[in-house]
Amino acid sequence: MGVSGAGKTTLLNALAQRMLSGVIQGEFYVDGRPLPTSFKSDVGYVQQQDVHLETSTVREAVRFSAMLRQPFDVPKSEKLASVEEIIHLLNMDDFVDAVVGLPGKGLNVEQRKRLSIGVELAGKPALLLFLDEPTSGLDSQSSEAILALLQKLAAGGLSILCTIHQPSAMLF
Repeated sequence: MGVSGAGKTTLLNALAQRMLSGVIQGEFYVDGRPLPTSFKSDVGYVQQQDVHLETSTVREAVRFSAMLRQPFDVPKSEKLASVEEIIHLLNMDDFVDAVVGLPGKGLNVEQRKRLSIGVELAGKPALLLFLDEPTSGLDSQSSEAILALLQKLAAGGLSILCTIHQPSAMLF
C-alpha cells in the first residue's frame, strides 16, 4: 500500500524480475531456495493498465494467451478446456463472446480487469500471480468483486502479491 510515487510498481517489477533499467542488488528466494530457472514462466503479472486487442472477444483473448504461453507439449484440447475453466472462474460466462472494444465501449472496467487476470491465468502461473493496483479505477463494488476473485484464487492455492493505492477498510 502507498501513495502515488511511493515505489509500489517499482517494487513489484523488481520482485517479478521485470526491471528494464536500474540496478537491483541482492538475492531472490522462494520458500528459502534460490529462484528456479523457470521463475518467469511460473508467475503471472497483471499490469495496472488493461491492454487488450479491441477486436477480440473474451474467449479469443484468453485462448490466445493459453495457446502461446502454455507449454508446447500440452495438448490443444487441454489448453482449450483450461480457457473455458478460466472464463467460468472469472464469472464471465455471459460475456464470453463479447467484443472487448475500446475503453468506454464494449467491456466495462471491471470486466476488463477480470479479463486481464484471466489472460494471465491462461499462462498457468504455478508459483505466483503479481497484480499492480488491480482495484485502481474501479468503484467500491467492483473493487470488492475483484478482491473476492483474488481471495478465491488464493483459496485454490495460488499465491497472490498485489499493490494497492487507496484501500477501503471495507475491502479487508
